[in-house]
Amino acid sequence: MSNLNSQIESILFAASRPVKISELTKSLDKKKPEIQTAIDELKATLFHRGIVLLEKDDKVQLVTNPENAKAIGNFMVAEQREKLTDAAIETLAIIAYKQPISRAEIEAIRGVNSQYILRQLSIRGLVEKNSSPDDARRLVYKTTLEFMTHLGLRDMKTLPDFEEVTKNVQLPEQEPGEEKTNEQLSTEETPQEKIPSEEPRAKEVTQEKNPLKNFEQHPQKNSEKNVTQE
Repeated sequence: MSNLNSQIESILFAASRPVKISELTKSLDKKKPEIQTAIDELKATLFHRGIVLLEKDDKVQLVTNPENAKAIGNFMVAEQREKLTDAAIETLAIIAYKQPISRAEIEAIRGVNSQYILRQLSIRGLVEKNSSPDDARRLVYKTTLEFMTHLGLRDMKTLPDFEEVTKNVQLPEQEPGEEKTNEQLSTEETPQEKIPSEEPRAKEVTQEKNPLKNFEQHPQKNSEKNVTQE
């Protein structure tokens, strides 16, 4: 590999973005034909490597070999899942399908404070906060290009359809007004025999432990008694 090829490879690696050929000619003080020849040679050298050189519209960039896309995708998904908590993934999914969405709306859906989770997602570059197009005073969240990169999406249209993903999810049906407490459910699942002989005693013990009960039941009589005593 010539020194020029090596220099171009280093610049592209450091840039981590598409670089215009005109930028290379200016930085390396070379003519365009000479730069183009070096690019073609570098492209041939890297053809079967893990990192390859792509060229389009007078721009070049070092990228991962498309043939390794599956392996890279598996790695990225595993890394993403390992580092993100369930709460973060839940919040990210809400933003992805509801964007642009405000923090208040996110918390209304999740039912918990989401300030810390949103901050972590922002730090990782997966979501961004911008002013609402409807009201500049209102801030809303939406996903970023980094989010698309992590999920291997070419555009947001390729995001799995929400209805398709959730159509097999069945929530338990419950008639309004029929909510039952855990204690009620426990009692129904494990019937217990009543012990009539102990019921009166239980009431006596309750009354003994609550000396204010009689006062609460007959406040007027107690007040009259106190007046009489005075």
